[in-house]
Amino acid sequence: MAEKNNKNKRKFAAVLLGIVGVAGLSVASASTLTVNPESEVAVGTSATAFASCDADGQVGVGYNYGKNASGQYVITDVYVTDVSPACAGKKVVVELEDAAATPAVIGTASQSNVTVTGGKVSVGSLSSTVLVSTDLGKATVVIG
Repeated sequence: MAEKNNKNKRKFAAVLLGIVGVAGLSVASASTLTVNPESEVAVGTSATAFASCDADGQVGVGYNYGKNASGQYVITDVYVTDVSPACAGKKVVVELEDAAATPAVIGTASQSNVTVTGGKVSVGSLSSTVLVSTDLGKATVVIG
């Protein structure tokens, strides 16, 4: 009977360890969450046509987070990935919308004269506080 209890304890410990591992991985990967929108990305800003510096027009949007003074986890800064080196020196604007039935812009970040390092551009802080727990919708990126 003691042998059966030990087997059950080991099974329970293995399941518990698996759950904790998955939860820890989810938290660790949240800071590198990448949104790769399809039609929502506008590259270049010209009155007559897009003067694209990024030929494929596909970029990723990610964020870093931390705790604010109230102890809430908030998005601290935004970055764009998969950016062509040809976009160096341009202005980058990122708008984040919520996922409401009628979406609203909940944060904007912009950076002028950007440096592209390994395809990544740091855009900076959002114009407003956005909690990490916010259900994000569309991300719009304009480079130009």
